[in-house]
Amino acid sequence: MTDSPQTIRIAAGVVRELVTHARQAAPRECCGLLVGSPQHIVECVATANVDPHPSRYQVDPAAHIALNRQLRGTGRAVVGVYHSHPRGGVEPSPTDVGEAFYPAFVHVIVSVVHEAVPIIGAYRIIGGQVDRLIVEEDCGGQSS
Repeated sequence: MTDSPQTIRIAAGVVRELVTHARQAAPRECCGLLVGSPQHIVECVATANVDPHPSRYQVDPAAHIALNRQLRGTGRAVVGVYHSHPRGGVEPSPTDVGEAFYPAFVHVIVSVVHEAVPIIGAYRIIGGQVDRLIVEEDCGGQSS
């Protein structure tokens, strides 16, 4: 990890949607795509978790392609992925690190292990190097 973490802003409505999706999917992991810029997430799009294992995730590739097409010409882009850890913390697992195939992506992990206090972590994962991002909730940002 680097010594000086970068900051990512996430719209407050997106934070609520991430936590809701994680709670609804538990005890399975949920997943989806993040839309905005590398510094500001303004929308999340829930996708099917096509991995049959309950404590792993895989975004439906067809949903990823469809969202990329939908965003063409809008000035917005898919900039990351999110998933939940219903029984653990927000640190990326070895599988999360090993399967981080898009180096430009922001990886957001939602922990709902403590129902009353969900936790959100954000990372950049490049070539096995995990850099934690500081998450700032943006109360003025839009959400999906």
